[in-house]
Amino acid sequence: MKGALLVRRVALLATTLVLFLLFCYLFFPTGRIETVLAQALSRQGLTLSPAVHKTLLPGLAWDNALLSSEQGQLLSCRWLNIRVLLLPLLTGRAVLSGGATIGTGHLDIRYALNGKAALDLAADGISLADIPFFKSVLGAKAGGTLWSQGTLQRGAKGLSGDLKLEVKQLEYSGVKLGAFPLPDAANLKTQGMVEVREGKVRLESFTLQGDGIYMRLSGDLPSGGDAAVTPLNLSLQIMPKPEFLEKQKLVFMLLAKFMTSPGVYTVPIRGTLLKPQIL
Repeated sequence: MKGALLVRRVALLATTLVLFLLFCYLFFPTGRIETVLAQALSRQGLTLSPAVHKTLLPGLAWDNALLSSEQGQLLSCRWLNIRVLLLPLLTGRAVLSGGATIGTGHLDIRYALNGKAALDLAADGISLADIPFFKSVLGAKAGGTLWSQGTLQRGAKGLSGDLKLEVKQLEYSGVKLGAFPLPDAANLKTQGMVEVREGKVRLESFTLQGDGIYMRLSGDLPSGGDAAVTPLNLSLQIMPKPEFLEKQKLVFMLLAKFMTSPGVYTVPIRGTLLKPQIL
């Protein structure tokens, strides 16, 4: 009797779960969410293709997703998905989980709409060569592998926390910001930190060190729904050794107006994420 009762309870629970997932799948507002997302991207001159489709668990997914602007392709993902996590709902928390496969690397994000713990981010194995942004926006060739990890907490005055950044074996060539080029570099050791304090985002320091050159990028970063069109306020310090400067003396001649002390160039980067410029 007890065994039969247990079997019936398990069968009832399984049936309830299946029906719940079925109703979530059938009534999940895919069209409405896609429309809102398309409008938000459109305000920044962005598009996301192809059309979205539902996932079995409540959520959305894109196969071979492509984020583009009028300049061309910015980001391509073999797989991109956003879904609602069911278990946190039982405790009154609304948590979204997002994931993307970029080349052979991955990006995973958990974002809670309420509660103290707001964001967990982890990225690893993402090759810069698989990100078309560098070619379409900067006109550059880039290589290296991106790693990032961090958490954000929610407080009375907004989000706060840190995101660590690292690019292994960074190399780039052909970078041009407006009318000014940057010196080509390879085999750079990098590390950086993005700090979020009361909702404001700042690249506290991103250092790039290689044979004959040291650079440090810092400043305020745009965030929120209009990040792509919000003005940049970044500063890039470039400190080349004499032999490095000699190899790329034409580039440093063009940057001469930004020399702040012997051997130190402080370059202001303005514009926007989609149109960065040295002014």
